[in-house]
Amino acid sequence: MACKCRKSTKLWISSILVIIIISALTLFAYTGSQDALRDSVRTGLKNTAGVMATQVNASDLTNIKPGDEMSPKYMDVVNNLWTMRSMNDQIINAYILKVNPDQSITFLIDDLYPLDPQGSAKIGEVSTSPDKAEIFAALSSPTASKVPYTTKYGSFMSAYAPIDDSGTGSLGNTSAVLAIDMPAKDYVAATSTGNAILATGLVAIILAVGAIVIFGRRPDDAEEPVQK
Repeated sequence: MACKCRKSTKLWISSILVIIIISALTLFAYTGSQDALRDSVRTGLKNTAGVMATQVNASDLTNIKPGDEMSPKYMDVVNNLWTMRSMNDQIINAYILKVNPDQSITFLIDDLYPLDPQGSAKIGEVSTSPDKAEIFAALSSPTASKVPYTTKYGSFMSAYAPIDDSGTGSLGNTSAVLAIDMPAKDYVAATSTGNAILATGLVAIILAVGAIVIFGRRPDDAEEPVQK
């Protein structure tokens, strides 16, 4: 009886060790996979925003003021944004932000305004995005949200890039920031494919523990036949 108890204890210890080791390896692989996916999506958004920003002429943004929505100069910029984001199905909105001297951030152009005036931002509306640090940083180079966020307009993952006025012959001063939005649900879906790793890890634990139990048993573990 003592022998069987010791064997049972060893099987339990072996099973627990296997579970710990496989779980640790699975978690490490899952975390690495998730980080890689998130970095890939964020980099893609930043690159897209960076390229789009170079195609916006800063001179087209000068003297745009509240009330100019739907004006020819406003629509010219909107049409340009529509054309560019139509090349990427992940992007559902492109807009231009202005960083003011008082550090407030306001909308200058929202390419959804002509289609949905009630569900989009007007010229001069203050941005409530929590990505304020990223928007400030985008005055120098493309940036992206660290995590998805929610405003009254929905939940998004965004990227930002500087629009400079180098095209007008200046030294290339940043005049505004281009922003693009990806739906948060699409971002989550694109960065959740690593769930297969968790499933594989679970299957591996079940198989390993099962093998320990099966092969850990000896023939003498079987119950002896009753003598007649």
